[in-house]
Amino acid sequence: MKKAVICFTRVPKPGVTKTRLLPVLKPEQCAGLHWAFLRDLVELYNQLDAHLFVAYTPDADWEILKSVFPPAGYIPQKGKDLGEKMYRAIKKVMDLGYESVILTGTDLPMMTKDHLESGFTALEEHDISIGPTSDGGYYLIGMKTLNRDVFRVEGYGGSSVLENTVAAAKNAGLTVGFAMPCDDVDTPDDLWNLTKTVNPESHTAQYLKQEGIGA
Repeated sequence: MKKAVICFTRVPKPGVTKTRLLPVLKPEQCAGLHWAFLRDLVELYNQLDAHLFVAYTPDADWEILKSVFPPAGYIPQKGKDLGEKMYRAIKKVMDLGYESVILTGTDLPMMTKDHLESGFTALEEHDISIGPTSDGGYYLIGMKTLNRDVFRVEGYGGSSVLENTVAAAKNAGLTVGFAMPCDDVDTPDDLWNLTKTVNPESHTAQYLKQEGIGA
C-alpha cells in the first residue's frame, strides 16, 4: 500500500507560532522551540516507509522550511477552518495516488516512530485512524477512505473534538481505529511537563537547556 505522512505546520516566526506559550517564553523562544520540534519530527518521518508532505500555512517565507525537512512535497494549507484545511491536504495527497495517509501536527516532542506506525497499522483494518490526546483532542488522523464529513465537526481546540470526530466518522459509515495516545505541547503546563519527560538527546531537550527553560 502506497503510504504518505503529512506534517501540518506554520512557518516558525516570533509572535506568530506557539503564542499560547508567550506568558512564560519570549516570542523568539516560541519560534526556536517550534524549530526544535520540527527537527525532531523530521528524524521520525525519515524512519518511516512513507513519502513526506509538508502542509504549511501560507507564508512568503515558506521555503525556509526546506532548511529542516528532507526532500518532500509542499502543500499550502487552504480552507476556511482547521477541519477543511486538513481535509484538503489529505485529499491533495490521496489524489496523487497514495492509499494510506496520516497527518500530524508539530507540537509533538514526545511522539515516537511507534506512534506514527500505530496510525498506519490502524488503517490496515479501519477506514480512519485517530491518535488521541488526554485533553479530548487528537494529534494524528489517518485515512484510506477519503471523507469530508469527518472534518465537519465543532470544537476544534476544545475537549470534545475527538468524540465529535469519531461520531462523525461512524455516522458516515466509516470504521475507526486508534493510534497510540500522545500529548502535544500547547500550554505553559504542557511545557513544564515536557521539561521533566523530554528525551535528553532530542533537539527539543537541547534547546530547552540552551535557553534555561525549566532549569
